[in-house]
Parts: sequence; C-alpha cells; structure tokens
Amino acid sequence: MTPWKEVLHRAGYPTTVIVVDFETFFSKDYTLKKMSTVEYVCDPRFEITGLGVQRIGKKTLFLPGPDTTEKWLLRLNTEWGPMLSNFTVVCQNSKFDCLILKEHFGIVPKYTIDLIDLDRMWDSRARHNLKTMAERWDAPTPKGDTMQFKGYRWDDMSPEMRKDLADYCKNDVDIEAHLFQKLLPLIPNPEIELPLAAQTLRLFLNPQIKIDVELGEKLKRDMRLEVLKPRLELRKLGVPASKTSISKNKKFVELLGRYTDVPMKPGKNGLIPALAKDDAGLRTLQNHRLQEVRLLADARQKMKSWPLHIARVDRLMNQAKARGGLIGAPLNFYGAHTGRWSGGEKTNLQNLGGRGRGGSGTHRLIQQVRNILVAPPGYVFGVVDYAQIEARMLAWMAGQDDLVQGFANGEDIYSAFATTLFGAPVRKPKETDPGPVKKLLTIRRGFGKDGILGCGYGMGNNRFYERCVANDDLRPMFNSGQYDWDFIDKLIKTYRRKYNKITKFWKGLEKAWRFVTKFTNESVAHSIAPLEFYHQGGATFINLPSGRFLRYPQARVKRDNKLGYRWNGNIWGGFLTENVVQAASRDVMGEALLRLDAAKFNIVLHVHDEIVCLFKKDQAEEDLEEMSRIMMVVPDWADGLPVAVDAKLCERYEK
Repeated sequence: MTPWKEVLHRAGYPTTVIVVDFETFFSKDYTLKKMSTVEYVCDPRFEITGLGVQRIGKKTLFLPGPDTTEKWLLRLNTEWGPMLSNFTVVCQNSKFDCLILKEHFGIVPKYTIDLIDLDRMWDSRARHNLKTMAERWDAPTPKGDTMQFKGYRWDDMSPEMRKDLADYCKNDVDIEAHLFQKLLPLIPNPEIELPLAAQTLRLFLNPQIKIDVELGEKLKRDMRLEVLKPRLELRKLGVPASKTSISKNKKFVELLGRYTDVPMKPGKNGLIPALAKDDAGLRTLQNHRLQEVRLLADARQKMKSWPLHIARVDRLMNQAKARGGLIGAPLNFYGAHTGRWSGGEKTNLQNLGGRGRGGSGTHRLIQQVRNILVAPPGYVFGVVDYAQIEARMLAWMAGQDDLVQGFANGEDIYSAFATTLFGAPVRKPKETDPGPVKKLLTIRRGFGKDGILGCGYGMGNNRFYERCVANDDLRPMFNSGQYDWDFIDKLIKTYRRKYNKITKFWKGLEKAWRFVTKFTNESVAHSIAPLEFYHQGGATFINLPSGRFLRYPQARVKRDNKLGYRWNGNIWGGFLTENVVQAASRDVMGEALLRLDAAKFNIVLHVHDEIVCLFKKDQAEEDLEEMSRIMMVVPDWADGLPVAVDAKLCERYEK
C-alpha cells in the first residue's frame, strides 16, 4: 500500500480519492476579491464554467459547462454512494469547492481533505496559494492566466477560450493531486487531524446560527458614534480635529506635536511615530497629563479600529442574508502554529472580545458583537468552556505538583496566590461583605488571577506593568500611587519563587531546543518530559504528548546564542512554553470535539477552549450535563491532568 493510502486507511477514510476543482464565472464586481465565499457562491450570478476532476491514478478530466458538470456529479453521487461517501474528496480551498457542492447540488461529502489544511500542518504561517505550494513541494507549475476568462460565461466563450480553460483547470488538478500524495504522509495523528479538519469544514457548510440583524444595525450605529466622540470633545477644547487630521499620519503628527513630543520607534529606514495600538508610545499618550493629548490618542485609535469592527458586523449580516438568515462557522483549521483554529471569511469568530479585568477589558460594543449570534427558535446554545486549561496544562507539564493538586482539589488558586502576594487572607468576595471589603478582595484576587494566568509564560515586570496601566479599571489605582512598578516587580518575583518548577520548565525547554538545533545530527534527540525535541531537514521539532508535533522551520542558534526560526527572530523558554501548553490544550479540546461528534452532539462553533452546541430547549439541561461529562474525559496521554469545565445555556451567544 502506498504511503498516502496507509494514512487514509489509518484515519478510516476511503482509499479511492477524487480531486475536484471548480471553475466559475466572475466579473469586475462579482469576484471573490470583493465578496465572501458565501456571498459569491450563493449569488444569483453564480455559474459553473467547468469542473476538473482526477481519480488518483487515472486520467484528469475536464467537464465543460454547467450542464455537463451537473449530470456527472449527480450520476457520481448515485453510483458511488450518497454524499460521495465512497470517496475521499480532495480540494484546494474546500470552503469554495465544497460549498458549491452543498449549495448547488445538495452534496456534503463525508470524507474531505483540504490541501491548505495539510500545508498548514507543516507550516501554518507560510503562504498557501496553489502557486506557492507548488514551488515549495516541487509540483508542476501553474499555467495560464484566469483574467482572460473574466466576464465570460461558458456559452460566451470561443472554442479557443474553452480549450484554454480546460487546459488551465486540468493542470491545476494535476498539481493538486501531486500535492496530496506528497503532503498527506507528513501529517501527524491522521486518525485525529483528518476528522477534525473535516468537522471544521462541516461547521461552515451547515449554517445553523441565526443573526440578529436589528441588533447588528444598532451596534454599527453605536460604533460610528464611538468614532465621533473624542473628536467632538476635542472641538469643544478648540482642537481642530477633522477626520483627515486624525487619520492621515503626517497631519496627525503635526497636530499632536502642538501639545507634546511625538513618541518614536525604530522603523526600516529610521525612526517612525510609535502610534500603533500595541506601541508603548501610544499608551503613554493615552495616559498623558493633558486632556488634549489623551483625546487625540483616543481619537486616533478609534478611527483606526472601529471601522474594522463595523465591517465584521456587516460581513456577518451579509453572509447570513445570502443563506436565508443563518451562518455557519467559518473557521480555519490549523490556523495557528500551535494547531489552534483561526477565524476565516474576514469575520474572525475566534476573537469576539471578552469582559477583561473588572468587566472593561474589552469595549462593551465589541463584547456585544457575540450577542448577534442567536439560537434558532426552539433551541438554545450549550456553551462549555475548559476552565483555566492553560494554567492547568502548564502546571501538569512542568511537574508543579502543588499547583496540580490545588486545581484537582477545586481550590481557589487565584486567592491562594493573592494570599501569598499580599501576606493576608484573600478569598472570593461575598454578597454579604461590606462594600470596602468586597472591593478590596476583588482587587487583590484580581491580581492573583492576573499572576496565575499572566506569569506562566515568563512575562516580565515591565510588560506586566504596561498591561495594568493600559487597563481602564486598574489605571486609576496606578496613577494614584496605590500600586506601582515595585508592586508588579514583587508580584513577578513571588510567582517565580512560589512556582519554581515552572520557571525551571522554561529554562529546560530553551536548553533542549538550543541543543538539538545547534547540534543538528538527526539522530540526536533531547527529552523534557513529557516532550521530545529533535532536528530534521533544517527544522526543529517538538513532539507533544498527544503524538502531534510542533515544527520550527529554518531553526537556528545565532552568534549571540539567541534562538530564532523562520517566523520569529528571538524566541526563548517562555515563548516555547506558551507554544507547547497551548498546543497540548488544543489537543485536549480536539479529542473532545471528536467524542462529541461521535455522540451526535450538534456542534455549531468553538472558540479557543470553548465549545458551543445547539440543544432543543426541552432537553437542554440533560444535554448540557452530558456534554460536560464528555468534555471532562482526560485523554490517555494526559493522565493526571486536572480538567474542569464551566457550562451554561443561553439563547444568545455570550461570554
């Protein structure tokens, strides 16, 4: 059996494989460059101009025009099992090709493989267009230019144009078949990863989440007002804050320079203004003693950021409109280096904003975007979240047994750390506590939470301090002197002293990574339980306890002994710790997703460490309890990991 067939067999997939690639009509205004995949495929102007198909090992075919394509697909769906269930269907960008199968032929293939998913598992941050992938994997070169077909339907094409389209399409299919056979044998854990990728696609293909259009329109109006507010305040102070003077870099720097020195940072060709949202310079302006400066910084940030949030709400509503008021979850499988999912179709449902410290870490309007996702009539969302999964995974991996045991016993870890930090008892506040006591306990326990969740990856005192000062709830306490940099320094040192096995874990990972990268003999490996490091083909690998790996291409130890790889020029133990902990946490949830799927739970979305299912209202309580039980199952490879979940029911998606 060939290597790729062995992988399919191991995953329980059919070893009869067809590669499909649709060609479709497009024009100047009707194009995927300007529209989401859903809007494009569901548009009345949509038309198939041809279909390229290859059964691996057979001759590549081109099916001309919409009629021939429809007849062939319907015959195939009848003769080879409903929903093409006897085939493994391979595509380059399955969100496009499989959405066409679903919306225009009612076919949702059970066994799907997206070449982009396979390539992401090898290097998630590389480019994944067909041309780049062909060059990277020594495939035939893409030929032809699709622009010659712009504005032409099949019936409008000349014989020469039709031949060019057929040749172009068949060549692409040949490339895709080559990539499939080359990439599939490289993926780890195919029995887990292939079904997870297929499940991710089905979340997109089967829309079940309603969109509250009325709330969406209200949010857009309120967001536009947020953009205007600081400019109106500036005008009251006599500052000429026009839209252009805030949005244009040169004009904004000139206006800002009337009131304060403009913070700078190194750029490619010298110093440039430090005005990006994550720049320390902008945070300094936001806390400036002059109100004019604070408002200018606020106006600048809002003018740059709010249009992005407005556009996301628009996209959600437009995609729902195209599919009868419902959306599917457009997630990118393996969108991050750690294997976690990322948001697709420019909606990014993986980043809908949270409450943050004290409820204001994220603006209330951004928090409310998740509320436009609504369960259909007669249903509710069951939302189950892995509680503190990264902190628990870190303690388990690092062998910080006291912390593991604390989690396992259900102790209030945040209060325990805060008690050590402040040298006085800290607990969760009670409703019966006097106001000042409740406030003090909330603040102190909050620092305990920030320490447990923020210090595990080696965050330093300067960065921790900047995050506190940037938080609306905490900034006044730092401005007043109630807390200061010295307090944060004490917090960091207390964490590292109390949980010293975690700090040793950072150092151990860095040492192992450096060792196998510097001494590149491929027979050399280095273990830091439960992880194994090795170097191969210019890349450093970390084998995770699940059997999956993290790959660092173009890994190197630089002359100053610092570490780097293709996508990050300065990595260290805390960075590597974050990678392995997030990756292993993802693997826990990935296996839970498959268990829920096998138990016939109707998964509609998942976000980081949280899974969302649809339940009928009359049995929702029982279903939520069973869902929680399934998610609490600890994989064999994570024996001893103290898993816990938080669960709730809601008609609107909420945090």
